[in-house]
Amino acid sequence: MSYHRVGPAEGIGFLTSRATCCTVFLGALCLILWTGSGQASQLDFTPTSTNEILLAQRAISDSDGVPVVTEANAATIAPPPTEMVKSKSEGKAFLYNMILPGTGHLYAGSKRGWVYLGLEGVMWGTYFYYHDRGKTKEAEYVAHADEHWDYDRWVGVNGCNCAGSPQDSLIVYFYNNNKQHYYEDIVKLNAYAEGWDDPANRNFNRGMRNDSNNFLKNARYAIVGTFVNRIVSAVDVLQMMRRRASSVLGENTELKLKLKTKPFANENAVGFEIKQKL
Repeated sequence: MSYHRVGPAEGIGFLTSRATCCTVFLGALCLILWTGSGQASQLDFTPTSTNEILLAQRAISDSDGVPVVTEANAATIAPPPTEMVKSKSEGKAFLYNMILPGTGHLYAGSKRGWVYLGLEGVMWGTYFYYHDRGKTKEAEYVAHADEHWDYDRWVGVNGCNCAGSPQDSLIVYFYNNNKQHYYEDIVKLNAYAEGWDDPANRNFNRGMRNDSNNFLKNARYAIVGTFVNRIVSAVDVLQMMRRRASSVLGENTELKLKLKTKPFANENAVGFEIKQKL
């Protein structure tokens, strides 16, 4: 067996070559890591100009029908509108129908409101028609009574000869203070029949008075109809909106109208309660 002896000079050279190799290796590794993290190579990324990006976007947009966003029209193209479902106030719909029937339904988006508006117009048209006819007939029978009934004829000797009687005092009082009762009594009460120039004129005046009363009664019915129309339309719009809310909330959800009232208190309130059925 033979041994190779390494001298001091040779050993130093061997170690120097080892250190040099390690230094070169570490330097190369650091260079690779720095270049990889700092920038990409030409194989990894190819720079593209702005015009090329816009052209590519336009080609895609032309095929899909989507408007192209460019530097020139970026501010003019608005985003697509978002559909929003606005909830309507039941209290407002109820109040609108109490003021003018049908407006609450139109506020809630229901064409049924036109029906209630039409009924309201018919009611008011009926009122004005019959009220005018009644007042016209009233003026006619008043003029007829003034022409064919005479106080002096009634109270004189050829009449009842009842000057100073209770009937005389009453008819004089009505003539000065209540003309409606005056014209009603002279045609309806037999105590004043002698004041008419002819019984036929008395009957004719009674007929005109009845016609006037019937016309005015129909006018009052029309006014009552406007109040009924308000109540029915107000209740109907609440029920309609309640059904809508139930359909949105689900079949197992119940919506109730809650009234909290205390006479002469500030705690009165109207609200809605939603309950989930089990």
